[in-house]
Amino acid sequence: MSARKEANAIVAIAARDLLVLRRDWKANLAFSFFFPIAFLGLFGGLIGQNLAGGLPFNFLQFAFVGLVACMMAQYTMMNVTTLVQERETGFTQEIFVAPVSRFSIISGKILGGSAAGLLEITPFFVVAWAFGAPLSSALVSGILWVTPFALLLGGAMGVLLSGIFATSPKAVDQAVIMVMFPQMFLSGAVIPISHSSGVLEVLVRLMPATYLVDLMRTAAYRGTSVYGPLQLYAPWVDFVVLLAVSAAFFVAGTLLFASRERNR
Repeated sequence: MSARKEANAIVAIAARDLLVLRRDWKANLAFSFFFPIAFLGLFGGLIGQNLAGGLPFNFLQFAFVGLVACMMAQYTMMNVTTLVQERETGFTQEIFVAPVSRFSIISGKILGGSAAGLLEITPFFVVAWAFGAPLSSALVSGILWVTPFALLLGGAMGVLLSGIFATSPKAVDQAVIMVMFPQMFLSGAVIPISHSSGVLEVLVRLMPATYLVDLMRTAAYRGTSVYGPLQLYAPWVDFVVLLAVSAAFFVAGTLLFASRERNR
């Protein structure tokens, strides 16, 4: 019965996030199309047509896989950090007095944020197809295989930011932006990073999204001629790093947010 109660709490909190997404679907739809058009269609398209002629792979496809990995995590992170706004309205205070685990409450928030993130990432596929990026079944299945890791990392990062900036919705929104853009550019989502050195190499290795993007490209390009040149680390290295970082962020963020709520 206890396990069932915890599962019900997770599902109920996740369902609430989907209802909120449905309520604001027009604004969310417009926002969801902005990033793929701006970063994949325009930015990626211009680089592919003017600077990537000598590359042994299709640049637009390369950018598509990287951006899907990175933005899937970022969308989930943004959805989870709404915890801070809900704290200001008193919603978290109401659910934290419920007789369920704090980890179940945060897990429900991650589940709901992940489901919303999956819906918000769909326009990337539409824009990639419209701009002519090759989307083979093997590439799409590789992306789907790594999707749970992207959602887990994004959710854990959102929980950690919510715990650190639990008292300020404005501060957590600014923190999301400060985390999002370095992750996008230093993870190799858009620009190849295999020859980075010095300070840039250190920063590249410190970015959790680097291992996510690498794992998704490994899965997407497996069995192709560019599999080796595009791979940064062995898949098991990416897998271990992602799980370890996600677990650490999730536990630390949950404990920090719960302690802030108790001391409110």
